[in-house]
Amino acid sequence: MRIQVTLTPPESKKLIAKAVATLDVVKDAYKNGIILVGSSTTCAFVLEELTGKKITEGYGCGITIPRGTCIMQEMLDSIRKRGYAKTWILEKGKLHLDLPIDDILKRMGSKDVFIKGANAIDPFGNVGIYLGSPTGGTVGKVLGSAVAKGVNIIIPVGLEKMIPTPIAKASAEAGIERMDYSMGMPVGLLPLQGRLIDEMQAFKILVGVDAIPIGAGGVSGAEGAVTLVIHGPEPQVKKSLEIAKSVKGTEEPIIKAPDCIDCKYPRCSLGEEASSNK
Repeated sequence: MRIQVTLTPPESKKLIAKAVATLDVVKDAYKNGIILVGSSTTCAFVLEELTGKKITEGYGCGITIPRGTCIMQEMLDSIRKRGYAKTWILEKGKLHLDLPIDDILKRMGSKDVFIKGANAIDPFGNVGIYLGSPTGGTVGKVLGSAVAKGVNIIIPVGLEKMIPTPIAKASAEAGIERMDYSMGMPVGLLPLQGRLIDEMQAFKILVGVDAIPIGAGGVSGAEGAVTLVIHGPEPQVKKSLEIAKSVKGTEEPIIKAPDCIDCKYPRCSLGEEASSNK
């Protein structure tokens, strides 16, 4: 059997989150260990699947909005207050908000999980993530420890983030200090190693069918959408259609970005312009 489905970015995020929550390593860590959930809108949907609680706002860190690369107001406040972005930790199924990240990293091991969204994937399956902090931020701190200990790194990311440039080349071009001008906060791009879960992998994990992207983009709210052809045995394909229909209409959590005049994020050209025009 063969079908065609179209998913908008938030619908894809919901689909991918369902797949992440069914992974054996995630289920085991949820029951017996620690899951560190990074701040991103994609991870918000993963947290919903794991906790059964609706996330409506305040769950992004670095965000891309029409004016450029930015940061959520809540995370900016957290960084100014604590020196790092808020984190969410599940330990033996219990949700903890904003525990000191150093304490969590000391307790994490090879059976635990770090879930972090990404900003770019290339045609070769490589993944990159923006770094807006000159010191690497929370992700920079977590990754060294996670890789050293063998923590399981899961990367949920939709095909809307596909770029034609190899991640290694893109990373070499980016960098906070390299930019003479930036629409929003300038960023570095960190190549990220881990298990990538996109829409294709999600359908494979959930149902065991092949999902082939045949097009991308759209209008009237379908900007960034992906259209896929799914084929396989009829029972599995019908189940895929049920899952696709179940995520239709999914919306993004509410995003609140700071006013440029109040943010004053270092080296953000928009903030500098806002201050000079005040």
